[in-house]
Amino acid sequence: MKTLLLLTSLIFVTLLSSCQDRHNISVTGQIVDEATGQPISKAEVAVLCWYMSSIDDASFIKKIIFTDEKGNYKATFDKGHQIDVASKANGYNANRKYNKLSNNTIQVNLKLTKAVENLTLIKYLSIDNFLSTEEDKRPFLRVRIHSDDSSKNLDFKKAETFGFDFQTLRTISDTTNCDFWFKFINKEEQPTVLIANKGGGVIPVYSNEIKTSFFYEKAFAPTTGYLKEYKLKGNEEGFFVLSRDGKNYGKIIFEKAAIDASSPDGKGGFYKDFGKNFSCLYQPSGTNNLSYSTPNIDLENFLVDYRLR
Repeated sequence: MKTLLLLTSLIFVTLLSSCQDRHNISVTGQIVDEATGQPISKAEVAVLCWYMSSIDDASFIKKIIFTDEKGNYKATFDKGHQIDVASKANGYNANRKYNKLSNNTIQVNLKLTKAVENLTLIKYLSIDNFLSTEEDKRPFLRVRIHSDDSSKNLDFKKAETFGFDFQTLRTISDTTNCDFWFKFINKEEQPTVLIANKGGGVIPVYSNEIKTSFFYEKAFAPTTGYLKEYKLKGNEEGFFVLSRDGKNYGKIIFEKAAIDASSPDGKGGFYKDFGKNFSCLYQPSGTNNLSYSTPNIDLENFLVDYRLR
């Protein structure tokens, strides 16, 4: 028991020290064009300084500044343990970095790429309708198990599987007209196997392959190597998807939280839902160009909305 208590105490102290605030924080950096290396003047820079507002809760202070003629910026803060920086400029995509503080001064430089509008790209983001209660306003995959009305227990013979159709951008229960869905399992738990229609497939993209966000990186989908079935491992950042017609490409990113909810069915019984909400990009033009331009994105949302990471 003493060993367990000591181990618990050491873990707590380690976690606490990793978020220990430093004082008189100075943040400097330069914003440049990635292709030419030339400084970008008048670039907007958002700097978030995270600090411990209580022993187990962190908050941040935000400062918005603009670069000078040499692309330089500077921000100061009273205290903090992490500095997150994002920048955008006219005609450029936004970029961002997340930085743990090892001392009270830090330099964060960012390179911006020229924004090229992808006119045929369809964006369907769960955050756009985050507060919506209408199921068809947010993309999701779901397994629904209905109750046995007589006993109020779940009846696994009464199960529905809801998949996603890229052509209509809707979640429907007819998986023959869907591009991907979760495989039903005869258990009261989260599904873990992603199924693709026989004409298409999925390719996982793992966290160690991505610097900040799958949405903004890996702009072109692979044209081969798609899987008909994939078991989730938990370290996926997202998936490339080939639609069931074998011609069109997309990206999906599952939200970190899972759906696990019970609801009345209006017939004296109930049903239980398992699954995931997600955001997606889709290219209906037949090209594999999934580049997502972000010159007008809100920089604070860009930094703190981890559903897009």
